[in-house]
Amino acid sequence: MTAALPPEYQNFLASPNNRADFIQKYLEARGVETAVIGVEGKRHIYVKLPRSGYNAAFRVKTIIAHYDIAPDTPGANDNSSSVFCLMDFAARLAKFNGVHNCRIFFTDGEELGSEGVKEQGAFSLASTMQKCGIRDEDIYVFDCVGRGTVPLLGLNVPPAKAPASFVKKYKALDQSAKAILSSLGLNWVNLPMPYSDNAGFLAHGFPAVAITMLPQNEASAYMMALHSDPDLMRYVKNQDVPEKKIDALHQQLPLTWRLMHTDGDNISSLTPQSFAITARILDAIALRKTV
Repeated sequence: MTAALPPEYQNFLASPNNRADFIQKYLEARGVETAVIGVEGKRHIYVKLPRSGYNAAFRVKTIIAHYDIAPDTPGANDNSSSVFCLMDFAARLAKFNGVHNCRIFFTDGEELGSEGVKEQGAFSLASTMQKCGIRDEDIYVFDCVGRGTVPLLGLNVPPAKAPASFVKKYKALDQSAKAILSSLGLNWVNLPMPYSDNAGFLAHGFPAVAITMLPQNEASAYMMALHSDPDLMRYVKNQDVPEKKIDALHQQLPLTWRLMHTDGDNISSLTPQSFAITARILDAIALRKTV
C-alpha cells in the first residue's frame, strides 16, 4: 500500500548519498529554515523554528529522527518513515499559532552504533548539547514508524546507579509519553525495543524515550513471545544470551524489525495509515506543556 505516501518519498529513497541535502531542500520549499551542525564528521540537521513558539516557563521537547540508513538497503521504514513524519511536522510547527516548545533534529550516524552507543552520531550530539549547557530537555526519538497501527513506546528502566534527579526526570517523561498516547485513544503498547538515538542521550543523562510502530498482529505475537521467553528481552537490548538461541530469538522478533537492514525494508512494505497516526502523536507532543 503506497498510494497515500508522498510522491517525494521515492525520490528520497533514490538519493542515499544526498539525504541531508534532500531534507533541507524539502523543508526550504515549505518555508522552514535549517542549519547543519557538524559534530565529529556527522552532519546533524537542526530545524530553525520561529521564536514565538517558545516559552521558557515550560520544558523544551527535543524530537529526533535519524536520517542515515544501513548501507546498500532501501531504508524505507528505517528511518525514512520517521524523517518524512518529522519534516511535515516541522512545516506545521512553522505555522503553529501558540507555544509548542519543540526542537527538531535530524541526526546522522545512528546506524553506526551497532557495536556500541559511543559510535552513534547522537552520542556526540548529546555531548555537545551538554557542553553548551543544555540539560533540561525531554527527548522523543522516532524510529521506524512506517508500518502498522500500534505505537510502541520503548520500555526502559533507569540503571540502578543512576542519580535520583535523572530517575525522577526520566519517569516524568515516560509518564508524559504514556499520557500522550492514551489521550489519543490509540491501542499502544509499552514493550522493549532496540535502542535508537535514545541510547546516546540516555548515556549523557538526558531523559529520552523512543517510539516506533508495529502492525497489530506483530505487536501481539511479540508480546506473547516476551512472556514465554525471558531471553528475548535481553536479546532485544543487545545483552548476552546463549549463542545457541540467537537464531531462534531473532525469529521471534516482529517481522518489521527483521526487515530492517535488508532489501525487504522497501516502500512496498509500508502502510500509509502509520504516517497519519504518527502525525497525531507528534501534534499531541507539541500541545503538551510541562514545567
